[in-house]
Amino acid sequence: MEFIEQINILKSSLINHANPLKKPSMEKYMKHHFVYFGVTSPMRKLAEAELYSQWKPQSRQELLNWVKLLWMQEEREFQYVALDILGKRKKWLTAEDLPFIEYLISTKSWWDTVDMLAAKNLGEILHSNLDIMKSKIHEYTEDENMWINRSAVISQLGFKSDTNIDLLEFSILPHLNSKEFFLQKAIGWALRQYAKTNPNWVIEFVNKYTLKPLSKREALKHLR
Repeated sequence: MEFIEQINILKSSLINHANPLKKPSMEKYMKHHFVYFGVTSPMRKLAEAELYSQWKPQSRQELLNWVKLLWMQEEREFQYVALDILGKRKKWLTAEDLPFIEYLISTKSWWDTVDMLAAKNLGEILHSNLDIMKSKIHEYTEDENMWINRSAVISQLGFKSDTNIDLLEFSILPHLNSKEFFLQKAIGWALRQYAKTNPNWVIEFVNKYTLKPLSKREALKHLR
């Protein structure tokens, strides 16, 4: 089955499962950055199941090619399908795929895709390749793309006791004075998550540095 045929099958299924009445509110929620069919998450899973019943990627390269094709489609639901299928095949991804994940993060960027890519795909690759983690976090922290910066900050969300606090601190410090909402939110989120494992470190961090009110409020959300 050619990819174009797969896209047509998926598109037809998404349209069939769409609720046109949902489309305006979904687009408004995403600040009109993207066009939607109007497919809710449960309905999208049904559409995906219809596709998977006829075809599944059989190799890592086929997976990457399929995800990239989905990423090129206009409607936002296609990117959500791409994230779902990456999640199903996350064990296939290796350090060699970091440039591809970086491409996805920096293309059609918004929190709904970036956060999943950063915390799941990027984070899991780094967690499995600690030898390159330091250099990659440094690279992402110094990148000119704000979404790449955000990804560095939240890449260790699932690490718990494996969190590298030096790298967490390194990824946060350059952005403490940022006026960018998504960076302020990411800093607070990363600290709040790590506070579940090491609350004393987070409290010391907040007392040591001057955080934006949003970041500080999020960091200490469950410590008061």
